[in-house]
Amino acid sequence: MAGPIRNEGLLWTHWLRLQKRLRKKVVLIDAVKDVSWTGAALTEAALAFSERLTVFHAGDRIAFRLPNGPEWFALFLALQRGNLAAVPLDGGMPVEGCREISRWLGAAALYLDGEFRVLEKNGGRRSKACCVKLTSGSGAFPKAVACRAEHLVADGQNVIKTMGIRPGDRNLAALPLGHSYGLGNLVMPLILQGTAVVCAGEYVPRQLIEWIGWYGVTVFPGVPALFRVLAALPDGREKLGSLRTAMSAGAPLPAVVAQAFLARYGVKLHNFYGASESGGIAYDRTGSASLTGRSVGRPLDGVKVTVKAGRITVRSAAVAVRGGSWRPGDRGEWNKRGELVLLGRAGQGANIGGKKVHPLEVERVLRSLAGVIDATVWLAHGNGRDILAAAVETVHTRADLERALAAQLPAWKWPKSYLIAHELPRTARGKLDLAAIRSRVA
Repeated sequence: MAGPIRNEGLLWTHWLRLQKRLRKKVVLIDAVKDVSWTGAALTEAALAFSERLTVFHAGDRIAFRLPNGPEWFALFLALQRGNLAAVPLDGGMPVEGCREISRWLGAAALYLDGEFRVLEKNGGRRSKACCVKLTSGSGAFPKAVACRAEHLVADGQNVIKTMGIRPGDRNLAALPLGHSYGLGNLVMPLILQGTAVVCAGEYVPRQLIEWIGWYGVTVFPGVPALFRVLAALPDGREKLGSLRTAMSAGAPLPAVVAQAFLARYGVKLHNFYGASESGGIAYDRTGSASLTGRSVGRPLDGVKVTVKAGRITVRSAAVAVRGGSWRPGDRGEWNKRGELVLLGRAGQGANIGGKKVHPLEVERVLRSLAGVIDATVWLAHGNGRDILAAAVETVHTRADLERALAAQLPAWKWPKSYLIAHELPRTARGKLDLAAIRSRVA
């Protein structure tokens, strides 16, 4: 067992408080290998990692690329014990990409393929962060959000209380543990109260349904693209009798997907809205708003949301930016039920033939049309003039869409360029891949 490490992190302290209760309890299940891990086994694995981390200094950033599984949790806990900043990288990122991003972030080392590779040339960057979240950026590199342990704890507590996640639940980890969504909904419930995690590494959709039944999964956080695929699976004998709560985040949840999932499995999907900088923001507690697509629900417990002139401001102890408040890149409004309605991404309006139109207005109408799964609208340039371009995920034709638009928008507000597909390109996080979409339209 490793010797004592000074300045042990807050998340490790939380984990140690659970040890007596968790020593014999199954806290992790590797679904691919069908192997269970008790709290004691996970702690021992974390301590073994700790012995390899003594060469680093408190505050050093340690990047790592690992799939969902016990090794991910063991290394994350070991980094918290050593008061080091975890930098989880996407599991599918190529080796050279891992090295480049790690150096750009000022990481002291990169854990890859079972070994720590010290990055000596950049000197390393130190801070009081316990974890650096990576989210989509506007440049060549992702945006880095440095979070202190207090931010992650607050987000975990808000999620646990609002969604009713219990210590005895079993959480299905189909989304990456290192994403903001995975940290708040999977990692923190385990560390704060011992909620077990069923780790799904590589899988086919039907396996997820089988694992829910085999391992008694009760909570399933996912993304719209995944729920759409699951809802479209041919009817079988699979039952989700153990599943109590399923929530969708990472991208807008189309009402047709929520309706199809309910019809197929008898389980409601709950819309969940959040950001890497702020953690969870709003949640549809009943699931009824998600079925109609009317909103993303009300603010989480512990979170204050204000909307002024369409701009959303979030305040909570989970906000990982100076001042404790964050303005997401989305526009919104309150409906009559006190629920948050997202109107689309903030941006400049367009001038079409001397008339003002906002792409978000057209995007919102397209998303509301029957048979439309998702849509994005933006200002493009063609033949020396501005036009609206749209990408729509639907089975309908352009003529079908324009007939439906005619009931809600004047013709001069209609997009002039379209990409219409049954499935639009998406990122690893389940969001529309806007760069790929716009290049195809161009």
